[in-house]
Amino acid sequence: MVDYTTAAPGIHLEEFTPAGPISGAGTGAAALIGTTATLPTGSDLGKPVPVTSWNAYRTRLGEYKAGLNLPHAVRGFFDNGGTFAYVVPIKDFGGLDGALQELTRLPDVGLVCVPGLVDAGPLKDKVIKHCEDQHDRFAILDGVQDTDPLKADGPLQTQRKGLLSPNGFAALYWPWILIQDPGATGGGTLTVPPSGHIAGVMSRCDSTIGVHKAPANEQVRGAVGLDHPLNDTEQGMLNSKNINALRMFPGTPPLVWGARTLTADVPWRFVNVRRLVSYVEDSLIQGLRWAVFQPNNTALWKGLERSITEFLTRVWEAGGLFGRTAKEAFYVTIDESLNPAPVRERGEVYIEIGLAATRPAEHIILRLGLWDGGARITEG
Repeated sequence: MVDYTTAAPGIHLEEFTPAGPISGAGTGAAALIGTTATLPTGSDLGKPVPVTSWNAYRTRLGEYKAGLNLPHAVRGFFDNGGTFAYVVPIKDFGGLDGALQELTRLPDVGLVCVPGLVDAGPLKDKVIKHCEDQHDRFAILDGVQDTDPLKADGPLQTQRKGLLSPNGFAALYWPWILIQDPGATGGGTLTVPPSGHIAGVMSRCDSTIGVHKAPANEQVRGAVGLDHPLNDTEQGMLNSKNINALRMFPGTPPLVWGARTLTADVPWRFVNVRRLVSYVEDSLIQGLRWAVFQPNNTALWKGLERSITEFLTRVWEAGGLFGRTAKEAFYVTIDESLNPAPVRERGEVYIEIGLAATRPAEHIILRLGLWDGGARITEG
């Protein structure tokens, strides 16, 4: 801005960056942390390695190795529709802190997996906390293997009691899946944790429909069976604990059959709602940088309102927000009640946004009746 205290009197021209359309932030890039067949040496250990395919991964970090979950998770991610991932190679889970610290430098990460890590302590205190703190990524967690998933003091229920994401930035999936064992001659299966495959499913839903679509009722590609086939009663109990089940029904491959987060807070109960709001927040942060250092006046407020309204209208038209009209689906407020003189003097602008997020139809209720042209007999 021109310093008019020393400028000659006259007409002055100021140029500014106009408000432009907000592009949606990326959501499907995954970070997968674990031990690789070929470990980098020196300072490269624990540093994220960008990969765009299974072939790119095995070229840089090796193929399968007995006892390693990460290679199968990476393969599952790409097989299920993932297109870009950061792989963070560590020697053991003792390197988790450093790996998560490295991920703070990568704003495009949308999903975080540590395949095979089932200890509730590190998951809650490190992985979930990382996603809560960053506020722009989602943790996909593996449930511990268990032969009796409903037993109150069993491994799975004990793990669940130790996990909580207050704002819904994590979800737990169970059981583990069966895949074709790539190291077996003449066939055979291998049991692996599902988190990498689930990350691929989420990435696939994001790219084909949108982040607002619940990543459930979706095929887990590459899975040929489940470590523990669930029945309806078992799944009902797990679902009430916000443990997302993988199921097989007659004639179907393994499917993701749950979409709940690890929170007791109803507004953040569903995976797609949490990720949709994070997507909106991240998109606005990236798309409104043009406004920083602009004159803080009503012209700026109107420009911000136009940009945000245009972006949210596109989200609503894509099915991410609920309402017959855009006005029912969201609101944007930038006025003097939010930005009085003391706020403006501090160089701050406050914007209030309300969203009516679309929630998944988790329970479809069918009312069946017998009709003979007169009376009806109904089952609720």
